[in-house]
Amino acid sequence: MELLGEEKKIQALFSQLRLDDEQTVPGFAATWTRAQPKTHRPRSAFNLSFVAATALLVCALVSLALWSRQWERNRSALVARVPATPTVGPVRVVVERPETNPPQPVRRGIVSSPKSRALKLAARRAALLAAANRQATHEARAIASWQSPTATLLDSPSDELLKSLPQLNQAVDELKSFLPDQPK
Repeated sequence: MELLGEEKKIQALFSQLRLDDEQTVPGFAATWTRAQPKTHRPRSAFNLSFVAATALLVCALVSLALWSRQWERNRSALVARVPATPTVGPVRVVVERPETNPPQPVRRGIVSSPKSRALKLAARRAALLAAANRQATHEARAIASWQSPTATLLDSPSDELLKSLPQLNQAVDELKSFLPDQPK
């Protein structure tokens, strides 16, 4: 029986302790509300700057693509105008002019004939073609005569021996002279 009285005493002490704790510990609702952020950051500013940066990047990429396409188109047009030179030597361009009447001076109000314009255009094209051929010939000669500045560093005194094959009629003793000395 004594144990029953002691148990009641322990229960009374625990209940007193619980009451003391309840009075000193803040409630869950109060703690929860303090843990919640008081001000919410507007995310629209972040989203707006992200959208603006993305739009700027897309515009830059599109303009770069358009610019490169236009550059390729101009480059291919220039390459198409320059004639190919299959030979390395000079290319002779002969412009044959048909026998025509000498061009007459242009009078006020009178436009020159289409024939004279065509002849001037043909002469201009021939001159441009000749200039392009001279330039291509000069570039081809420069490429053909190029030598590496470090080629002499790769040469060695024994290149003749290493680049030639022995002849079948050479004596074996001569061939052994190229081998390193072996202990006898």
